[in-house]
Amino acid sequence: MHNAAATAERVRVKDALKRYDASVIKNEPLSGELTSILFVITRMVRFHGGQTSILRLGTKLSELGVRVGYAVYKPQSHEEMEICAASNLSGYKGELIDSEGFSKLLSEGTESDKEYQVICASSWDTVSYVKKLSGYKAYFIQDYEPYFYNFGELFLLSQKTYEQGLHMISLGSWNKEMINRNCNTVSEIDVVDFPYESKDYPECSRSYDYRNKKKLTLAVYLKFYGKRLPCIIPEVLNGVKKRFEKRGVQVEILYFGEAKSFKAPYGKNLGMLNKDELNELYKKADFGVVASMSNISLVPYEMLSAGLPVIEAEDGTFNYFFKKPAAIMMGLSSKELYLRMKKAISTEGEISLLMENAREEMRGLSWEKTAKQFKKALEGAANERKN
Repeated sequence: MHNAAATAERVRVKDALKRYDASVIKNEPLSGELTSILFVITRMVRFHGGQTSILRLGTKLSELGVRVGYAVYKPQSHEEMEICAASNLSGYKGELIDSEGFSKLLSEGTESDKEYQVICASSWDTVSYVKKLSGYKAYFIQDYEPYFYNFGELFLLSQKTYEQGLHMISLGSWNKEMINRNCNTVSEIDVVDFPYESKDYPECSRSYDYRNKKKLTLAVYLKFYGKRLPCIIPEVLNGVKKRFEKRGVQVEILYFGEAKSFKAPYGKNLGMLNKDELNELYKKADFGVVASMSNISLVPYEMLSAGLPVIEAEDGTFNYFFKKPAAIMMGLSSKELYLRMKKAISTEGEISLLMENAREEMRGLSWEKTAKQFKKALEGAANERKN
């Protein structure tokens, strides 16, 4: 059994090492205003929050007059890229470069390569590819990726990419704090605001007086990987459900975010939902449940934007981004969560206050603003080199 697991891990690490370039670069100077940028991603995937963010950022940069491209290094056709990109963000702007086209960039050093002023990594595994192309090397950091792995070899490979000389731009300051704490950096780390798109999740009119409700509906964001607590959350919520039912209050648990084939106990898995389906779910639900164990998820922002009160993991990063109480916090105890929910429901105005605190924190955030910050960070690097 151990040998089988070790063999599988060896194959995975060996495959990563084949593509891995451990060298530390000295960035070529960026000259003048940002005119073009190529984001390198692994491959385009449907209903992927991180890629949706890249497409949103790229689209807003495009609207600021920047030529934007998105390239994949793993095998993928242009047609499949289009389908996946549109499922993440309809109306996105920018050029899609499939794996065949990207291979040509790597092997031929074509004019297209030279047209991109900035080459930007979007995850740790894309850094080595970015270093192969000419242009200013940037690294858009949406999460502290070593936490995606058990402590070991892939953890190390991921972490070392923060020490390889690329100009890092962090989505929110938590990533920067983690990198500075754990890595020996040799390059800049700028921070841009963690934004959301308020017009996509408009606030619906609802009453937060749940005191006489006989049924509570929970919209639960669940993914199979550990940072979303896919085993803990169902067990905690099931304990909450049993306690409410003893008081005559039904609890409906509706999971979303993972394929329908994913088996989640004690509730119904709605699968991967598009924007319209999410809005309908947020209108129907009484609470949204999310575990942002590493960098905060976009999902609580969407829920709060739609007016849905949120339950978040107390051991995650939600309170790093929301300084005032803006959600009911969830630990490992179903009894404790039940008591916190019961208190919030029975105390007049408590849920409304949480929502008002959330609105205050979120006011002024937008992808347009974040794109301007991103552009300014790159252009700031150019100005620093001039001085």
